[in-house]
Amino acid sequence: MKAKRIISRLAIYILILILSIIIIFFAINILFQKQINKNLAVYTNIEKNLINRFFIWIKNFFTNWGKIYNYEINLNNKTIFFLYFSQFKWTILLTSLIFICGLIIGNILGIYSGYNFNKSLDIISNIIIAFLTSLPIIIIAIFALLLSHKFKYPSQFINESPLSFESLLVPILISSFGTISLYFSRSRKITKEVAISEYYLFAKSLGFSKKQLLQRVLLKKLIINELQTLVPYYIFLFSLSLIIERIFSIPGQSIFLTYSFKYAEIDLILFFFTFNLIFLLFTKFIIANILDKLNPLQKRYYINDLIFVNRKLRLVHE
Repeated sequence: MKAKRIISRLAIYILILILSIIIIFFAINILFQKQINKNLAVYTNIEKNLINRFFIWIKNFFTNWGKIYNYEINLNNKTIFFLYFSQFKWTILLTSLIFICGLIIGNILGIYSGYNFNKSLDIISNIIIAFLTSLPIIIIAIFALLLSHKFKYPSQFINESPLSFESLLVPILISSFGTISLYFSRSRKITKEVAISEYYLFAKSLGFSKKQLLQRVLLKKLIINELQTLVPYYIFLFSLSLIIERIFSIPGQSIFLTYSFKYAEIDLILFFFTFNLIFLLFTKFIIANILDKLNPLQKRYYINDLIFVNRKLRLVHE
């Protein structure tokens, strides 16, 4: 039964992937057709018929990740895969550090506030986090740039060790406010609900210490709940990194996309969307199976697995 469930889920994910790739291909090619017509290197080498162009792209994608039309880049014999990940490694580093920072700080503050709900420290934590997250990130970034001369920290990214990590600290700090707030709110709510639940109170009456209750009851609930929101958080951080990379001159996906859009390098654009779609669906598939393992009694609706933003209706069913 378990194997059948995994196979059924996998089949649905593959079907969604195929349909999404088809829609993405035709949407991008139609939207960028005017830009393609203006770029001689692309226009003279690309198939004019969209249907034929699609099958040519599929063939190129599975043989060499796609075709680069720019003559100068082709001289270096660089593949799209190499070009993307030479920039994307910085995006991964930036978003991973922001995520880890938000995950740790947000959960620690949220658990503490949940245990001390409506007490003075809980109220103060709420006010501080609400204030920091209410400020537009562009305004915070501008202040960070203005203060860099006074406090002697790098205002722009420096691609030279060990200064490269130091120049990432400020972007990571100001970008973490949103992630901290998300995890703070979720962990605070869950901690409060668990702390007053009958199961928690019963375990407490049996003599379990607060540490044991945290490890055996609360952490499992937090892990299950936060795994369900991992993909939406990833999309949020991925989008945020586009802004941060441009403000602080950090090499990353923003440079790759800017070049691709400007010169209508259609295969580069398609690689970006296709790779990230595969990554998101693969992550959702793994998370869905982990959740089944952690909570085998839950009913699993495969279509709902594919919805990136969890809905209250799903929680009612489960």
